[in-house]
Amino acid sequence: MRSAKSAVTRWFLGVVATVLLVPGSLATAVQAAPPAARMTLETPPPVTGAIGQLYNTSPWARSVLQLPTSAEECTSSGSGNGCVQRFAGGDIAWSARTGARVVVNGPVRTSWWQNDGPAGFHGYPTSDTVSGLRNGGTKQSFERGVIAYSPATGAQRTSGSIHLAWGRAGFESGFLGYPVTGESTGLRDGGAWQAFERGFVVWSPATGAHPSMGAIRERWRESGLEEGEFGYPSTDETTGLRNGGSSQQYQRGTIIWSPATGARAITGAIRSYWSSTGGQNGALGYPVSEEVRQSSFVYQLFQGGTVYWSAATGAHSTTHGDVHNRYVSLGGAAGSLGLPLTDKLPRAGGLVQQFANGWLVWGPATGARIVGHPTYKVWSVNPGEFGWPVRDTWSDGRGDHVAFQKVETIWNDVTQELYSAEAVDASTVVFLGDSQLDMDSWGEQGARAAGYPRQVVRSIGGIGYVSGSPAVGGGSATDAVLQDRILLPQGNPGLVVVTLGGNDARIGATDAAILSQANRLWDELRRKYPRSTILVNGVLSRYDASHAQRRWVDGLVTREAALRGWPRISMSGTATIAGAAGDYLDGAHMNQTGHNKVAPLYASALRYVLGK
Repeated sequence: MRSAKSAVTRWFLGVVATVLLVPGSLATAVQAAPPAARMTLETPPPVTGAIGQLYNTSPWARSVLQLPTSAEECTSSGSGNGCVQRFAGGDIAWSARTGARVVVNGPVRTSWWQNDGPAGFHGYPTSDTVSGLRNGGTKQSFERGVIAYSPATGAQRTSGSIHLAWGRAGFESGFLGYPVTGESTGLRDGGAWQAFERGFVVWSPATGAHPSMGAIRERWRESGLEEGEFGYPSTDETTGLRNGGSSQQYQRGTIIWSPATGARAITGAIRSYWSSTGGQNGALGYPVSEEVRQSSFVYQLFQGGTVYWSAATGAHSTTHGDVHNRYVSLGGAAGSLGLPLTDKLPRAGGLVQQFANGWLVWGPATGARIVGHPTYKVWSVNPGEFGWPVRDTWSDGRGDHVAFQKVETIWNDVTQELYSAEAVDASTVVFLGDSQLDMDSWGEQGARAAGYPRQVVRSIGGIGYVSGSPAVGGGSATDAVLQDRILLPQGNPGLVVVTLGGNDARIGATDAAILSQANRLWDELRRKYPRSTILVNGVLSRYDASHAQRRWVDGLVTREAALRGWPRISMSGTATIAGAAGDYLDGAHMNQTGHNKVAPLYASALRYVLGK
């Protein structure tokens, strides 16, 4: 009996020593304990196995759990095999999958047991209870989620994808803070959501779970949340953008925010275009308005300009600057130019932009001016020949005018041709030729004598029907006229004279090439001047052997003109006939004396051919 009594005494003293390690007194613990617990003091339940290993080796576990109040309870359930042993300060729960974990008395443990403990939704704990979190909170991880508690929010469960999204946001220490509700289901397309202190996490099968918070969430809420135009969020919010901005992608759009612009939505083709230009880091910057829908187009304002879209034109922008300002002053998309068809583009040291009804062409010294489509097409090939426009295009009975720095042009819709704006009438002759028209040439003198005092001369050294010149981009006279690199005057001149072929003789162009190009040129002149007389001159030459090829080309083109029914004048050997064979500057070009000698003969031939 003494031995048994001594053993009991030693056990009791050990219990007292253990109780003294925790707050309160043994008397208090005994008085507060139910009868079964009082019996435990007399016959303490064993603490064995993995649970005992944790209890006996962890001073922290013993200090928070105090004395065991029940024997180990083991079950086999849907959660698998495991055991729980209760203590005055909580539980130790063990399973083969999770090991032994401490569940401390408090709201987290209460919530766990209210949901059937390890046999319920949460399963066994996978961590010990963690206390001392922000704002006095605690939390614990379980097999199928986490229970988190704070005095302000109570104990709430998070699980699955929503829990992972909360983790990406920093858990309770992140922007979302603690959960304030459990997970709610029943949203569109099988979605779910959970509320947190400073936002929500929203989930759908198609998009996964993503936080939704702050000004971006408010803009989403205004649109109708997942039932609205954007659908569910498809990414987490991206922060750290330029100037402190952030953005979030949705199924059908983007909501982007910056301190300067607030939260704005970008959708559809405008969003795609904006992204392709660099988004908020590009020239457009952040949006400063929502999309504005008109009858046939949509536009949206950005920090750096405006993006327009229509089904017919696609998406294009006007970015801040002189071109944009001029476009706005003309009424923008509702004005005379209509919607943009291109973005603003660099050209020849300036800027250009195409719109439905014309171009804005900006030069450094001239500003932004309106140029019609056909005229712009010609100008853009060789801007240096024209200079910058100094006035907007205007129209009158002659056609559509543009005043450039170097020339005024007219586009005629009837002939579909571009002309220069020199005034012409029945007393005007238009010459197209090579350097044979230099000085006061035999052609000009002869035409004046034949009754054409007003003269427009286009003489380009080196050109021919085939032969080219750098002065017109390297092409021939035929190419230059067809491409409007040589502009002839608009109107109905009394006479149009072609004086070419000498340079074709010089380079040895083939007969076939000369005839092909000559016919193309003559046809183009007929289109430009359907009511004018068009006359073909041959090649001025001497009778000596050095001019044999010039005489050959003269005969070639005048015979072809005769076959076509065109008026023509052969100039073969005329320099010799006129007594000007010695009046040459070189092998091909006459001096002024030579021109003066040939002119009367040409005037006589011209009057004869024209029936004057």
